[in-house]
Amino acid sequence: MSANLKPQIFDVNAANFEQEVVQASQERVIVVDFWAPWCGPCRTLGPALEEVVVALGPGVALAKVNVDENPELAQIFRVQGIPAVKILKEGRLVQEFTGALPKAQIEALLKPLVPQMPRGEGEEDEGEDLVQGGKVLLEEGDLEGAAQLFEEKLAAEADDNQALLGLARVRLHQGDFEAVRQLAERIEEGSAELEQAQALVKLIDIHQLAGGAGGRAAAAGRLLADPEDLEARYLLACCAAAEGDYATALREWLTIVERRRDFRQGAAREGMAALFHLLGRQHPAVGDYPQRLYRALY
Repeated sequence: MSANLKPQIFDVNAANFEQEVVQASQERVIVVDFWAPWCGPCRTLGPALEEVVVALGPGVALAKVNVDENPELAQIFRVQGIPAVKILKEGRLVQEFTGALPKAQIEALLKPLVPQMPRGEGEEDEGEDLVQGGKVLLEEGDLEGAAQLFEEKLAAEADDNQALLGLARVRLHQGDFEAVRQLAERIEEGSAELEQAQALVKLIDIHQLAGGAGGRAAAAGRLLADPEDLEARYLLACCAAAEGDYATALREWLTIVERRRDFRQGAAREGMAALFHLLGRQHPAVGDYPQRLYRALY
């Protein structure tokens, strides 16, 4: 029977799991929902999963496993809490998450994995789905998953600026600074993404300073001992930025600018500007910091 004729949503158990999930994942993506009747979050996640799977078409299916009736399957997949979702493709576990994610986030995770039907007028480009999915995984901290999607996009379109930026951000978090520089250099002069690429290169220095600061706890302890130590405050901000705690980094850098705008030849101001360009003015961490920085300077 072809994948198009098979049901998209069905129950599975230990007896038919190998055939209906593992073997079937050679033909289409199988999303496995580990749930239980008494689980409140499961009742929230279930309908969202079903809506996304149906909307994505016959290239994906949803297999539901009642953990009360199939504890051995939950044990095999190391399910520690429910709802737990495991995504299989070509016989391999390719993605997973625990908890009731919102529908938009589920869609962003699944779309890049599901073969798309021929695109009609008004449908999203599959390459855009890869980039968007990579961004979602990057925000969740799944660096390997994000890199895989960005690299897949670049394999098809080597000069896609959004994929180049996304992969450069992954490499920055992984500490591969040479790769960050190489990826940033591939973004052409005059492109809309150039400022973001330059911001990533600036953040290399910040990550390196954080690495040599002895860690965030060391910088925080030094600042606690002397709140007027601007170098300690600057290093603490660098450590926060390297960890992705952008709100703390911006707060500490702004404090430095307010106290001494020429500190380290304007390094705190430059760090703030780099985050503004990288994150965008709509990012929650950025908030009104551009206006506050302007007031502090002028």
